[in-house]
Amino acid sequence: MSLPIYICRRAEEPIVIDGCLEESAWAKADVASLVRNHDGGPASFRTEAWLLWDDDYLYVAFACEDPDVWGTMLERDSHLWEEEVVEVFLDANRNGRLYFEFEVSPRNVQLDLMVVKRPGEPPQTFFEWDCQGWRTAVRVEGTLDNRTDEDRGWTVEMAIPLVEIYTAPRLPKPGDVWRLGLYRIERPQDAAPHFYAWAPTRAETYHVPERFGYLVFMG
Repeated sequence: MSLPIYICRRAEEPIVIDGCLEESAWAKADVASLVRNHDGGPASFRTEAWLLWDDDYLYVAFACEDPDVWGTMLERDSHLWEEEVVEVFLDANRNGRLYFEFEVSPRNVQLDLMVVKRPGEPPQTFFEWDCQGWRTAVRVEGTLDNRTDEDRGWTVEMAIPLVEIYTAPRLPKPGDVWRLGLYRIERPQDAAPHFYAWAPTRAETYHVPERFGYLVFMG
């Protein structure tokens, strides 16, 4: 089963991390559409992501259709995957054994992890790792945490310092390839949770590094 490839273009202008995605560079970025993780079928709520890069940062944006935007956790490194969240996994040396996980909630609460994965074993997660200089912003179209009205969705924008991804053999150059996972967990009020992925793992977990897609840095 083929794995998706994302062509990541260089940002032609400074990217302001405000959750608005107003820079023209975002309009030129390729879109990554997320689907159901378990079978690759269409997602019930549209979820799209875009990536850009420059000498200092990898920029990631998500746009999430969501009629009920909510989140209760307030502390960094909370278990955000238990609520609504978007997630980015980066495996820079492509060996599937050590990669980094970034999560952002609709409240703009951050979770960053280092993950060690050995074949046939559950992932080991290291919460003590912090990505220094990681910046995120969220914009909600609707009313956060009002479970009685109908919202439109939420957008996330983030800048991940490339120097913090220390498993990379070097800072990215055009033509370099990393492994990439893009995910979303959507939890409707009166229904089962939805698990979306750009590169579906077709498992009950996102921690299947051999199913990560490919991130290709382009000039």
